[in-house]
Formats: sequence, structure tokens, C-alpha cells
Amino acid sequence: MKVYSCCGHDTVVKRIYCPSCGTSDIQEHEVSDHGTIYSFTKIHIPPVEFAAIAPYNVVLVQLMDTTAKVTGRLMGDIAIGDSVELDRVEAGAYLYKKV
Repeated sequence: MKVYSCCGHDTVVKRIYCPSCGTSDIQEHEVSDHGTIYSFTKIHIPPVEFAAIAPYNVVLVQLMDTTAKVTGRLMGDIAIGDSVELDRVEAGAYLYKKV
């Protein structure tokens, strides 16, 4: 997974300018697809386009070896601190699975 860094902050969102210092010297590097569940919420009543997969979890994953966090989706029972890895990216959504 690509992470973009500047001013000691990491993000998975590519930016042209750093929102903190304004520089365009943002460093890009690869990090592991593994992480831990930082936070989550279970969606029981989803938007129409996701009705077929409800209930599902929207998770905030703390990626390993970086300060970046990424929002994704994960099926099944989970708890904060569970180890996860990126399974695939589908229609722009990060889909995680427990490891």
C-alpha cells in the first residue's frame, strides 16, 4: 500500500501540497498491507447499494510501520486490536480480512 509523508504525518491520500507546511515535496513509499483495528462501527441499515451485504463493519485500520490509518470494510465479528490485512480493493473500497 502506498503512503505519502511530510512533516512527520503519513496518509494514504495523495496530495499535491502538504496541508501542514505547504510544500510539494511529499515523499511516497510502500508499507505493509497489515494493520490492527483502531476503531469500527457495524452498519445494520446501509445505503441501498450496500443492502445486499449488510450487516458489515466499517473499520479504521492503523497500518503497520506508519502513522497512517485507512478506512475500509470488513465482514464478520471483530474487536479493537484485531490483526487484519488488505484482502482487495473493490470499486475504490479497501476490503480487509482478519489474520
